[in-house]
Amino acid sequence: MAYFFLDDSKHHYAGFSLAAFVICETDPTDHVEAIFRDLGFDPGGFEYKSSAKMADDNRLRQLRAALKNYISRKCKISICVVNGDNRLGPAALKLLHCALSHPSLEGHDHEVFFDEGLFPSVKSATDPASRENKFGQCKMHFEQDSRNHVGIQLADVAAHTCSTMLLETLGHVTKKVVLSVPGDSVYDGQEVGLGFEMWAGMRYALLSMTKQHPKNDFELATVDVFPWGLFIDESTSEPIAAAAKQRFGENYLGCIH
Repeated sequence: MAYFFLDDSKHHYAGFSLAAFVICETDPTDHVEAIFRDLGFDPGGFEYKSSAKMADDNRLRQLRAALKNYISRKCKISICVVNGDNRLGPAALKLLHCALSHPSLEGHDHEVFFDEGLFPSVKSATDPASRENKFGQCKMHFEQDSRNHVGIQLADVAAHTCSTMLLETLGHVTKKVVLSVPGDSVYDGQEVGLGFEMWAGMRYALLSMTKQHPKNDFELATVDVFPWGLFIDESTSEPIAAAAKQRFGENYLGCIH
């Protein structure tokens, strides 16, 4: 059994929105709330939002880093890309269908939580979901408040991170960051693109499968994310679809030194 949590990140100026499932083997609530408490946040009253200004708030930056680390170590990520945001709900259902075909998830019972605002109504979500046989293994929870389900807050982190990676691929983000990796003679103090930093921290979480017939050592260290961990909606423009496939379709898991 797995727990799926979905949230989205909208970027109308760039022509896309992205939604991400964070997939956990167990209910992440106790672990995430412990992370909150360790950094001085009250889980009962605080809600993590990637849109919050963090430049002058060291605790929030530490929390963001801790949540990313938790996702990287304990979860898997599956994402969908759409034009605008009207298609986010239907695309999320198609993404779920793709993810459930992964051997680690197929044939098991799951709990699936969707953030608010992805569908016009609960009925508009439950009707198409009820017609899909593969969803018979899932207990669906539509229009959920992220304040009550911290797993959705993890999905917020994943959606924002993956959106930033796609924005960089499209040329909208050019920010550089200096890595702080004490003890790493290669990367400590090195300036890299923000998207590279985010990818390096999240790459092991993307839902994927090893290539069936790798042709060389590089392919041996590269996994296929598409179609289990990536769904590109038909509404997506060709340039953005191509950029999403380039950024997320495959994932290199080998040494990056």
